[in-house]
Amino acid sequence: MRRRRKQRRRIATAAAAAVVVAAAGSTILYWNLPGTRADRKLNRAMDLMTAMDYVQAEEVYSEALSIDENSVRAYRGLADDYLAQGRTEEAEEILKKGYEVTGSETLLQNYCATVLNLVVERINAGTADLSDIGRCLDVLETDPGQEEAYGLLETCAGRILSDGEKSVAMLDGRDGDGSAFDQYAAVMERLFSLTQQDPASFLPLLKQYAIIQAPRVYLSLSHADQYREILTRAQGLGVEEAAELLACLEKQAEVSAYFAPMFEAFEAENFEAAKEFITEDEYVQIRDAFISKTMEYWYGGTYIPVTKEAVVFLQSEEGWKFSFVEDDALAQPTGTIRVLGQKMEDLGVQRSSIEYVPAYDPGQYYPHTEYEIVYWNTMVSGIATDNTNVVSRMNYRFAEKIYTAQGMEANMIYDWGGANETRQKE
Repeated sequence: MRRRRKQRRRIATAAAAAVVVAAAGSTILYWNLPGTRADRKLNRAMDLMTAMDYVQAEEVYSEALSIDENSVRAYRGLADDYLAQGRTEEAEEILKKGYEVTGSETLLQNYCATVLNLVVERINAGTADLSDIGRCLDVLETDPGQEEAYGLLETCAGRILSDGEKSVAMLDGRDGDGSAFDQYAAVMERLFSLTQQDPASFLPLLKQYAIIQAPRVYLSLSHADQYREILTRAQGLGVEEAAELLACLEKQAEVSAYFAPMFEAFEAENFEAAKEFITEDEYVQIRDAFISKTMEYWYGGTYIPVTKEAVVFLQSEEGWKFSFVEDDALAQPTGTIRVLGQKMEDLGVQRSSIEYVPAYDPGQYYPHTEYEIVYWNTMVSGIATDNTNVVSRMNYRFAEKIYTAQGMEANMIYDWGGANETRQKE
C-alpha cells in the first residue's frame, strides 16, 4: 500500500515537471513570436520618443517594421517620428506605404490628414506652390471621397495659380526655366484623368484650372502649343469658356507668323525691308483696326508690341483678349516690334510706322538702342520759303535712338526712300 502511494507521488511529480517544462516552452515560443518581438521594439521606440531621442527611435521603429511589415502601430509611430524631425514628406510616404501594405483605414486617414495639414500651413504662410496642388491630388487619387482635399484644390487655384490680379504660373523665368509650366501641365493631366472617371464631381475643378481666374494670365510662347492642347481637351469635356482663349491663341499664332520675316530682317540690320512692309495692305489693316478699335482678340494702345517670348491674356467684361508681353522684368527680351496704332495724320494722311527694339540685357539697359521707320506726308520736310505752290510728298523717315542714363540721342535720316524724298516747289 505504501509502495503504491510512493509510486503515485512519483508520477504526480513527473507530471508537474512536465507541465512546468511545457509552460516554459510556451513562454519562450510566445516571447519569440514576430508580433511580440515587434511590440517590444515599439514599446522601446515609444520610450525613446518620450525622451525625444528621435534618431534612435527611428532606428527602432524601422526594426519593428522589418519584423512585422503589417504593424499599423509601427507605421504610425515612424510617421510621428519623421514629423518630430521635420521630415514631413517622409512621414507622408511611410503612411501611404503603410496603407498600401495593410489596407488600414486608420493609416489612410492619417496619411490624408498629414498631407492636407501641411498644405494648409503653407497656404496660410504664403509659401504654397504647385507642388502643394500635387499633394492634394495625391490625396484625391488615393481617397476620392476626401472633400477637404477638393476644397483645398479650389483654394489653391486662387492662391497659387493666381494672386487675384495676375497669374504667372505658365510663364518661364527670365533664365528660360519652364519648370512651372511643366508642373502645371502635370496637374492638368491628373485632373483630366479624375474628370474622365467622375465628370460630375471634377469638371468644375478642371474648368477652374484650365481657365485661370485672374484678370491677367501670362503664358510663355514656348508653351503655346501645350496650352492650346489643354484648352482643346477641356473644351471637349464641356468647358465652353475655353473657346475664347483658343481664339486668342489662334490670333497670336497668325500675328507671330506674319511678323516673323520682319524679325529676321531687323535682326540682320536690314531696316530698309520695313519700307515695303509698313505700306502693305495687311499691315495697314492691322494699324487701322487698332485705330478704329475693331481689332479682334489682340489688345493694344498707342504702340502695340509684338514679341517672341510671351503673351498675357486679359479678361474683361467683353471677354478674353491677349497682348504680347513687353516687360523685361517678366521675360528676357530677344527683340520687340511695335506697331503705331493711334490716329496720327499729316495733312490728312495717316502715318504708317514701325519700331524695332533689339535684344538687350535688362541688367545692363544702357546704352539702349531703338529704331523707328515712318511713312508719312512730308509737309514738315523741306518747307518752301514762301509757302506757295508747294506739293506735299510721301516720304520715309528713319531714326536711330540711343538712350543713356543722361538722356536720348537721335540720329535722323529724313530723306530715305526714293523719288518722293522731299517736298518740292512746282
